[in-house]
Amino acid sequence: MSPLWRDEIGAFLGPRGIVMARMQRGIRPRCSIENHLGLESGRGNDWGPAVDAFRQQLEDVRWHNANLRLVISDSWAHYSLLPWSPELGRDAERLAHARLILGKTHGEKANEWTVSVSEAIPGSPSIVSALPTALIEELISLSGACKLKMISLQPHLIVAYNSWCKNLGKPTAWFALVDDGLLSAMHITDGRCDGIRSVRCSADWGVEMQRMQSMWRLARGHKAAGPVYADVPLRLRKQTELTNEDLVFLDTRRLPQHAGDRVSMLKAGAL
Repeated sequence: MSPLWRDEIGAFLGPRGIVMARMQRGIRPRCSIENHLGLESGRGNDWGPAVDAFRQQLEDVRWHNANLRLVISDSWAHYSLLPWSPELGRDAERLAHARLILGKTHGEKANEWTVSVSEAIPGSPSIVSALPTALIEELISLSGACKLKMISLQPHLIVAYNSWCKNLGKPTAWFALVDDGLLSAMHITDGRCDGIRSVRCSADWGVEMQRMQSMWRLARGHKAAGPVYADVPLRLRKQTELTNEDLVFLDTRRLPQHAGDRVSMLKAGAL
């Protein structure tokens, strides 16, 4: 069977739960099985319970023999920006510089992470993302044992932005993602990321969003930051006092149907 016609599984792993969905490929893809499992024992820095739950799910042969897209909670991800430099022409040079930036912020802990750098756009910074290497290796091992072909393994903010970037109405705006007690946000100027942060937040995530906007305006000389496009679960949309008239909640139901999007809809409570 062609890899293009294999079933596709999307899975999200976070400290509060895991979400999985299997899409049967074809002219009209359809979901054949899905599961949303909450975790009471999960903590922000501990990915062990989520991996154990993922392992238990994979004991069911209905999850075997497919392509796999894994989305990892921002609770275990780290972000930064790599400034544009014409002297960093090779990928290896850019990756080494990205590791130095993470090391200055996080110390020796950064040596335990696998680092990725987005494509370089001349004149613009690149997004640096990092995940625990031990977590990645364990997930690859689990997937291989179930004949799952890993076609994507990325942190939540990167996946969400890539899904929505073509649907953002303004070239200069905030993209905000709220989940697992975290607010992760990118500031986009003319379609390019020039700011990125991830912070702990309460149910009223709008407080942190307002603080982030204020800091941005102070740092940039009160320049307009643009509207806030928010990917937020339905249960949290009424729990914010954010009064920004330019706040736009993204409708997850408008995403195209593949396994990763199906997982996003389940997480958002749109299904």
